[in-house]
Amino acid sequence: MEPFDIDMSAPVDPSGAGAGLGGPGDGGHTGPNWYIAFGMDLGAEEGTQVFAAFDGHVTKFQPHQPAADTAKVYGAQIFMRSPNDGMGGFYTHLTGTPDGLGIGTEVKRGDLLGTVVRHGTTATHLHLALCEVLGGVDGERRGVDLYRFFLDLEQSGPGTVIPVTFAQDGSAPIPRTD
Repeated sequence: MEPFDIDMSAPVDPSGAGAGLGGPGDGGHTGPNWYIAFGMDLGAEEGTQVFAAFDGHVTKFQPHQPAADTAKVYGAQIFMRSPNDGMGGFYTHLTGTPDGLGIGTEVKRGDLLGTVVRHGTTATHLHLALCEVLGGVDGERRGVDLYRFFLDLEQSGPGTVIPVTFAQDGSAPIPRTD
């Protein structure tokens, strides 16, 4: 697969955004799965709207089932892939996902995915993780760290869109600010 760009925008409504709570390798983000190890906890008030940070399609979806919530696993879980299947994302700690959202749903950058949910005494936040899928659909998933990028994006003006280049060689993605 050739290098490609994906336009990205802030996943958390800036009016409810808070400080970052930890990125990859911080705050319990360890483990064998990319969607935990490369988690980025973006602080947000309970009820803050969460939007798709990029265009894609839903590949896995677990709606929020409050009775099943635990200290670490709570809220809806949404796995998405970019249109070319070269990049994936995982969103969790959401509730109020739109009716009709499910596996195969096409999502546009900026579409509402739900709102941030509170669980116990855990600081409210969106858990977002991204991976590059080297080689396309069935390729190796390699987590990427865009934590600082998203924290900065939350502070930009509303509607800011920044293209990010994925080289498809395992190197870190590069936000383009030119």
